[in-house]
Amino acid sequence: MTEVISALIPPLLVGAAVVYGVLKLLRSDAAGLRRRREPGEEPSEKTLP
Repeated sequence: MTEVISALIPPLLVGAAVVYGVLKLLRSDAAGLRRRREPGEEPSEKTLP
């Protein structure tokens, strides 16, 4: 049983790092969209790049 767990740890760590990176990238892109919008302006497709 411990052999199976120790064999699965590296792929799980790599998968977690990829998910973390993707989420961080998506959050930074979304933060950029929020900064470009004027306060009180309604979100519309015109403000998207």
